[in-house]
Amino acid sequence: MNRSKYLIFCAVALLLLGACRKYVENAPIQGQRVLAYTEDYRMLLNDRNNQEVAYGIAPMLSSDDADFTDAVIENRVGNNVIQRSMYTWAKPFYTDQQTDYDYNMLYSTLFVYNVVIEGVMDSKGGTEVQRSAILGEALIRRAFNYFMLTNLHGKQYDAATAATDPAVPLLLEPELMGDLTRTPVKTVYEQILQDTRRAIPLLPLTQEINDRPTKAAGYALLSKVYLFMRDFDNAAAFADSSLALKNTLYDYNTAVAGTTLVFPAQYNDPQILLRKAQRQVFSPLQLSQSLLNLLEPTDLRFVLFVKPGSSLSPAFSGYGFWSRSNYGGYPDNTAVGLSVNETLLIKAECLARAGQKDAAVELLNQLRQKRFRPADYAVLAAATPEEALQLVINERRREFFGGGLRWFDQRRLDKDPQFQQTVTRSFGGVQYTLAPGSNGFVFPLAQLLIQQNPEMTQNPN
Repeated sequence: MNRSKYLIFCAVALLLLGACRKYVENAPIQGQRVLAYTEDYRMLLNDRNNQEVAYGIAPMLSSDDADFTDAVIENRVGNNVIQRSMYTWAKPFYTDQQTDYDYNMLYSTLFVYNVVIEGVMDSKGGTEVQRSAILGEALIRRAFNYFMLTNLHGKQYDAATAATDPAVPLLLEPELMGDLTRTPVKTVYEQILQDTRRAIPLLPLTQEINDRPTKAAGYALLSKVYLFMRDFDNAAAFADSSLALKNTLYDYNTAVAGTTLVFPAQYNDPQILLRKAQRQVFSPLQLSQSLLNLLEPTDLRFVLFVKPGSSLSPAFSGYGFWSRSNYGGYPDNTAVGLSVNETLLIKAECLARAGQKDAAVELLNQLRQKRFRPADYAVLAAATPEEALQLVINERRREFFGGGLRWFDQRRLDKDPQFQQTVTRSFGGVQYTLAPGSNGFVFPLAQLLIQQNPEMTQNPN
């Protein structure tokens, strides 16, 4: 049987066990329909619940946007050993027979994408355009998953060490048993770029809903990947390509204009390029003072998404994150996929790094006009490129708090002397520190995964 014609059931379900080679062989079951038609492959990519997951709770708990100084919240996370480990950067997160559901889910969907990539162009019943669009979507989704996995479990991209730093297993065929030796960071990044470049010509300019990628999403992913590689020229160029196709920003003044606050769902939010969400959230999330210091009281992001802890459940001191899911029409906490607003901020960062301070700040002002009421809006200005760059990084933190994206910025900026920082937090009477260059920036693999696959190596403590 052609390897592309796996059972739909097997393609969706078997790899929910995780990226482990201890599987049974895939074999046809009498009476089951195999993948033969283009629509079969379309159906494989319609599994939103799994395929829209970007990552789990660890990036939010580990980031400096969270600071559990109140005993109520400290006890809440303290009662969960996994969450406590994530919050204190302690390893391992998972012990004994505990599994990493976030890692497993990303690899289970990777298996689906590999099935689609291998077989869709030989499928029956669809047009060449339909088959190509499905192939392009699977390629973008595979690239996004590997970008997430590498930035969760591999070291930050460093051109001097990326060729030897271990990332994650790079599986490019729909095999149920295979070698799970960890692939170097550089090789995984090269595959991400290759998949994305291959996908863009196949993708349409528009989609019915934002959980399917377009050309603008493909260019946005290239821009983000190059940003994390510190290739700022390419990051800027592909940001331009994406913004040339879609540059609409959602105006928060629209949300507060009426008596009832309503946000558009990510499926039709004009600034979402590819919808992705967290698999799990922590609530109530006590926000750090360093984040609150960046948010002006008149900033609509503060007005809408920050609430006194006394008004949340359970009540606590300080301030907490009030997610978009509390407003009608928005089905999840915050956008953590690809978006116009992040692509614009990537472009602004690249301009500032290139010494074009005024152009960088102009982009910030375009965004901020839609984050303040007209009476409260004030134009930003920067005296130097370094000041402009700091303004951009601050704006990223304001724009994306509550969803964990800050953690990925902390990782990549740890390679930048201007932004290296030491983060300390007290928990249970013990002080914990995340210092520059710390191994805490790299999440551990589940011990169970290492036990089952001896060719895999664990990240250092």
